[in-house]
Amino acid sequence: MRAVIEPFPALSPVPTLPVVAALQSIVPDGELVRGRTVLCSGDAAVSLALLVVAAATQAGSWLAVVGVPNLGLLAASEQGVALQRTVLVTPADNQREWASTVATVVDGFDVVMLEISRNITVSDARKLQTRIQARRAVLVVVDTARQRAVQSVFVPDVVLHTTTQQWHGLDDGAGHVQSRDVRVQVSGRRVPKPTQHCIHHVG
Repeated sequence: MRAVIEPFPALSPVPTLPVVAALQSIVPDGELVRGRTVLCSGDAAVSLALLVVAAATQAGSWLAVVGVPNLGLLAASEQGVALQRTVLVTPADNQREWASTVATVVDGFDVVMLEISRNITVSDARKLQTRIQARRAVLVVVDTARQRAVQSVFVPDVVLHTTTQQWHGLDDGAGHVQSRDVRVQVSGRRVPKPTQHCIHHVG
């Protein structure tokens, strides 16, 4: 009897969402891998988070922005976010209702941009990340407190920590801010070796 050796089936590529050209050399894999969590922190956290999700919305993905009170729609548009596919969600302060609202949002959107509730527990964070993985969505966590405490609750796959280096558009204290140079420190459990990059950033 002649044995027949069957080849191993080819592994299906992990589905991804695009990022803008300026981030392709910064974000691991050059794209947003579905099922993963990206944490944006530092003084340009919100602006960078908008830049992270912009190309995905332009490509047709729907974005839910949950609990980011200082988000401006004009700023989002300037970063390239497709506003016609963006929904703003204001969750309740109650921990149980907050977790329930976020879980419902994850079920309906490809990308969720989320500012963390102060009352979130490690258990809630883990359940949320598990749901993100199961739904093959992308979670972009915004740490506007400019602290690293969020990482003790979530386990980000990618951490993008921002520090503004220089503002452009101001002349001797007068004028309008047009852009800034931002240093981005990249780390996280999906990053083999932490790196630093500088980007010229609007907003």
